[in-house]
Amino acid sequence: MRKRSGKLEEFDRRKLEESIRRAGASPEVVKRVSQRIQPQDEMSSEEIRKKVAEELRQESSTLSGAYRSTEMLRIRASSETKSGVARLNEELLREHEARSGEHVLVRHKGKESRMQVEAMPDLSMSEIQVNRSDLEKLGAQEGVRLDVKFSK
Repeated sequence: MRKRSGKLEEFDRRKLEESIRRAGASPEVVKRVSQRIQPQDEMSSEEIRKKVAEELRQESSTLSGAYRSTEMLRIRASSETKSGVARLNEELLREHEARSGEHVLVRHKGKESRMQVEAMPDLSMSEIQVNRSDLEKLGAQEGVRLDVKFSK
């Protein structure tokens, strides 16, 4: 499987199942949908996400929407980022039809924060940058992955 970064990585069904579960799917739905996904060697992670969203739509349009609108991103702290602001890659924002000034919901282990989006062209597509105080409010350490839910 080809990641957004271009790096090739072996497909991990466990990660797929976890992402479906985070969208709110029952264990039965997770198992059914996961079994229907058979990625090809050079398939991109984005192509797999689209296929999963299509399969979830057969189960529930609500689940499909929740899956498509949530990303797992690595969190980074920056003293240059204002409190309450989440900096995200511009291309990632376009993928989610989001713009600077809109909001995302950032979740980590039961804690969540609604944050205003700021586009950053040079930030990795797999990262979110926040103020250190926001990182602490979420109870997260720098470098961990957390859920970022885009509004639609």
